[in-house]
Amino acid sequence: MKCPRCGNVELLEVNKYGVLVDVCPSCGGIWLDKGELSKIIEAMRRAESSLDDELRSITREHPDVYRKYEEYKYKKKKKSIFGELFDIFD
Repeated sequence: MKCPRCGNVELLEVNKYGVLVDVCPSCGGIWLDKGELSKIIEAMRRAESSLDDELRSITREHPDVYRKYEEYKYKKKKKSIFGELFDIFD
């Protein structure tokens, strides 16, 4: 399929979080089919939850380490879900 934006280049399929998305190598456009955005967001949430669970189990012996992680996590500037989502394409 040709890029809907620039129209002269074939789109490449790239695997992101287990979802094939179409990317234009020329203009950098990212094209998602129906339901792909939801799948990517859910995969990101599962990954974050898994990391939190893993850190909790590791830091039972060192609660100060987990506390520092939690403080960092909530002090950093919160991005919208779309801001975080588009970070995966960097």
